[in-house]
Amino acid sequence: MHDKITSRQAVCMLILYELGSSLVTGGSMRTEQDSWIAALIGLGMTVPLLLLYAKLQVLCPNGDIYDMSCTAFGKAAGSGVTLLFSLYAFHLSAMVIRNFTEYIQVLSLPETPQPVCAVCIGVLAFFAVQKGLEVSARSAEFVMPIGYAVIGILVALVAKDMDFSNLEPVLNHDAWTLLSDGFASFTFPFAESVIFLSVFCAVEKSPVSFRKIYLTGVLVAGSVLTVLLIGDIAVLGVPIAKVLFFPSYETVGVVDIGNFISRIEVLVSGNFIVFGLVKISTCLYAGCRGIMRMTNWKNVKVIAGIAITAIITASQLLYKSTMEMFTFLDIYKRYAPFFEIALPLALLAGLMLHRGKKPDGAPAEAPGAQTAGENAQDAPDGT
Repeated sequence: MHDKITSRQAVCMLILYELGSSLVTGGSMRTEQDSWIAALIGLGMTVPLLLLYAKLQVLCPNGDIYDMSCTAFGKAAGSGVTLLFSLYAFHLSAMVIRNFTEYIQVLSLPETPQPVCAVCIGVLAFFAVQKGLEVSARSAEFVMPIGYAVIGILVALVAKDMDFSNLEPVLNHDAWTLLSDGFASFTFPFAESVIFLSVFCAVEKSPVSFRKIYLTGVLVAGSVLTVLLIGDIAVLGVPIAKVLFFPSYETVGVVDIGNFISRIEVLVSGNFIVFGLVKISTCLYAGCRGIMRMTNWKNVKVIAGIAITAIITASQLLYKSTMEMFTFLDIYKRYAPFFEIALPLALLAGLMLHRGKKPDGAPAEAPGAQTAGENAQDAPDGT
């Protein structure tokens, strides 16, 4: 798994990853007409975390989160962290698969058993990992402009049906409620970019600014999600948007131009599923990479095959209904910060302590770390 990707491809992958299942679920509507403000608060909360991720990449530019763990905590504890993070990546992949099987069954194929859709999506993710990260990165670079063009066209088509009075009164909720809803957006999807700590070690050093990659990818995706959330509220209104499981799908359903352009929801569904596939395959890649590093097993095909089989099975056991899938987000935001915040902070402390040791009279470096001059080249913006 020694793939190499460019900075542009890394940004495209991160944008599509962040959009992923978020386009399907439509974001939290707990704060009703202020939901878009809560989304912006969550995006703002993520910025310091992205700078932390970029700092970790600079400290260990040729290594992934598994190298960082072994360096910061030692081989035994590092292997335990590697296992936990791999399981988190697999769990996240199972959650996204279930998001899409629910989406497909509720809106498009109600008579089709969910396991059938899960197997189809899982097989595509398996082949994406088997072919390597470079293929997925090139695909993301090709797909992203098309996907954004489709989103832009759809926004333009529904603009005539938007009633921005649905966004009033603004700031109708207290600060604590907005912060709580913003934290939900922070944990899902923005801070889930922590998965890329096991991916961006493949970025070509020519030179590269990890800070720019993380900030560009997440901020662009967050801006798109906020615009779409505003559109959902403006078109549907809070009472309707709040009770729908998949409001973005229903928003596009109102498009009807001269009885000629209508029923274009299938275009939205195709767009969503392609974005979601990027997220599923990225999580699968990150988890498989961890298992391979921990076991020294080199056959990615076997590991990915076993992993995706377990993920597909888990995706069908996670929830009993669509409603339970959405209420589970309240539970998810309680344990996700361990992987998104606590673990990266512990890694930073461990790596800084490791670099501060001078067993031979010189500063120690993490595996894959470069000299100060090379680090400066890798981070021209000062990261």
